[in-house]
Amino acid sequence: MEMRQSHPAVRRGLGGACLLASLLVASVASAAPKPGEALPELSSQDLEGKTHRSQEWRGKRTLLVVLTDKDGGEEMRRWFDTAATQVPDSVHRASVLTFKIPFFVSADSARERAKKKVPEEFWSDTWLDKSGGLGKSLGLASSREPYAIALDERGQVLAVVHGDADSPEAKALMKKLSGP
Repeated sequence: MEMRQSHPAVRRGLGGACLLASLLVASVASAAPKPGEALPELSSQDLEGKTHRSQEWRGKRTLLVVLTDKDGGEEMRRWFDTAATQVPDSVHRASVLTFKIPFFVSADSARERAKKKVPEEFWSDTWLDKSGGLGKSLGLASSREPYAIALDERGQVLAVVHGDADSPEAKALMKKLSGP
C-alpha cells in the first residue's frame, strides 16, 4: 500500500528532474553563437602541435565544424563531404575537436589518434582541445552530432546548425557560405 501512495510522488519527482535536466541542456545549447554575433576568440593547437587563434579565419568565409563527442567523427566527415559539393573552394574549412579526455591521456597521444582519422592535408586546420574548454566557451553541449558554424569574412556568425549535414538547416547554412 505504501508503494502505491509514494509511486505518484516518485513519478512527479522524476518528471521534475527530467524537466530540470532538459532546461539545463537547452540553456547550454541556446548559449551557442547566434547569427550576427562575433565568434568568441579561440586558441588551440592543431594536430601537428602548432598553436592557432581564431583570428586566422578572418578575411575568408569559413565553415567551422565542432565535434564535442569523441564518437562523432563520421558525422563530421559528412559535413565536409557535403561542403565539397555545395560551397566554393574559396570557403575555408576548419574543425575543432573539443571534448574532455581523461587526464592520463596526453595531448600528444590524443593528437596521434586523431591523425589516424583525419587526412593529413587537414591536420593544420584541425584543432584539438582535450579539456573541452573550447566547446564551453562556444556554449556547446556535448553531443555526438557536430555543430557547424558558418562565419563571414569578419568572423561574424552567419548560421549555426547542430545536427545532420543533409538537413534543410544545413542546406541553408551552405547557401549562406556560398552567397555574397
